[in-house]
Amino acid sequence: MITTKKLTAKQKIIHYFEGAGLDYYYWDKAFNMHFGYYRRGMNPFNLPKLLNQMNEEVLQRLYLEQYVDPTVLDLGCGLGASSRYMAKANQEAQFSGFTITPWQVDFGNQLIKEEGLAERVNLYESDFANLPLGDNSAEAAFALESACYAKGNDKLEFAQELYRVLKPGGRFVLTDGFRKHNNPLPSWLDKVYRKNMDCWALTDLADINLFIAVLKKIGFRNIKVEDASWRVAPSFAHIPFVTLRFWWDMWKKGTIGKLDQERKNNALAPALGMIMGMSRKHFSYYIISGEK
Repeated sequence: MITTKKLTAKQKIIHYFEGAGLDYYYWDKAFNMHFGYYRRGMNPFNLPKLLNQMNEEVLQRLYLEQYVDPTVLDLGCGLGASSRYMAKANQEAQFSGFTITPWQVDFGNQLIKEEGLAERVNLYESDFANLPLGDNSAEAAFALESACYAKGNDKLEFAQELYRVLKPGGRFVLTDGFRKHNNPLPSWLDKVYRKNMDCWALTDLADINLFIAVLKKIGFRNIKVEDASWRVAPSFAHIPFVTLRFWWDMWKKGTIGKLDQERKNNALAPALGMIMGMSRKHFSYYIISGEK
């Protein structure tokens, strides 16, 4: 049995996704590993559409139509669900996804091949803070709820690498949960926060103010910060039902007692995230975009 306390931060992330990665199927059959986005008129009970709408919101903010055959980087790509969606929506772009988890690369590329997208979407094993790319390599890049896995509460290394690989004028879009300040949390909320970080193999969420200051200092321009907390709330509301469905399925299969800690944590973390999401004084969900 692996003792996660002895693992490095990177090893914990890999161990978590190797153990719990397939359970994201309960959240979305396409393996979108993020929250959704609600627009007026949408059916809030249709979770897959909410998830794909978040993909669409990111795609729209990348402004890919201004480029000719753009290269788009999916940083912290998971199984490439967002890249697969965007590749179908934009027939001209080439998508390269990066993840540190070998299993995600293998299975994600299999899903890509099954959908007939292998000529325009590929996943690679790499740390998004140290990409195997030259300077000024891509017209656009995005990170859907993955930049949180970068080091520090300002995510400096991630931001520097993002700037390095984008071409001048290149666009970026990030979506994620952030702390609204770096002040101490109430003791009860700090316990929830720390447990949530442990469950999802995270160290710290970024402080929104520190992160934006880093982006500006590095040289990013036209930075736009959108608080999308209420837009993602309808997808948050699906968490209890998805979690119950997971436990019910495990009970029917008789495997509850056999679940490893990563799978248990993956089922617990969203509920803790709901508590954090309701603590609006301390946490918010943002969409951040800008250009080099």
